[in-house]
Formats: sequence, structure tokens, C-alpha cells
Amino acid sequence: MSKQLFTIAFDLGGVIFAPSNDTNIFTKNYLETELIPGIYDIILELNKNENNKLIIISKAYPNNAKKSREILNIYGLDKYFNSIIFCEKNESKAAIAKAMNVDVMIDDKESVLEFFDKSIKTILFKQSEINSLLRKIIP
Repeated sequence: MSKQLFTIAFDLGGVIFAPSNDTNIFTKNYLETELIPGIYDIILELNKNENNKLIIISKAYPNNAKKSREILNIYGLDKYFNSIIFCEKNESKAAIAKAMNVDVMIDDKESVLEFFDKSIKTILFKQSEINSLLRKIIP
């Protein structure tokens, strides 16, 4: 009998992609987008547990969604995510998370997390708190 999956959703810009590069995706140099220091290791650590299901829920229009997928592929991160979902409005993230049975949503914008109900644990991501992120996700 398999255990129930624990679904963890990440935003991209400001959580996986460094905020200084958040607008870089709009330029021809988008492939130079950097990751938040330490986030790669956290994703690898979470992926070690077969009961963790990692997904991305991020706001991006079609062309930028394609670029985001390219960046994830360059870093070899795309293979760790079960689903990569893009929406055109930040407000849509909560409904998507609910439909995907998300247990934890990590976003860098409080205004996004305000749309989530209490059934989903939300984490307001701050780069300065990267070292405590794993403990916040799985206490």
C-alpha cells in the first residue's frame, strides 16, 4: 500500500529564479537567469523522498512560459517536477493549487498567498531565510 503524496508547489520568479533576474526573462539574455542560491539543493533533498510530489505554479504568458521551461532544463531542474503549470494571473494560483491537491505553496509575494485558503500551508519565501526553508516545508 503506497503512502499519500505530499505535494509541494513552487513559484518560479523570486523562489527558484533569482529576483534580480525576474525580469531577465523578458530579454534576449534570458538564458543567463540565475537560481536562488541554495534552492537547487533544497529541490534535490525534497526529491529524495518518493512521497514528495514537486510542482511549479507560476504566472507567465505563453512565450515566457517557454523560456522558463528552457531555463529549468538548462539547470536540469525540470526532471524533478511532476507538473509545471503556468497561469496568466497571480490570483489563479490558489485555484490551481487546490485542483492539484497541493499541501504547501511557496511564493515570494504575500499578495498571491492571500488568495489561498487554510487547507493549503503557505510559505512566504524570503531569500534570507533559505537555510530554514526545508524545516518550514516539512517540520
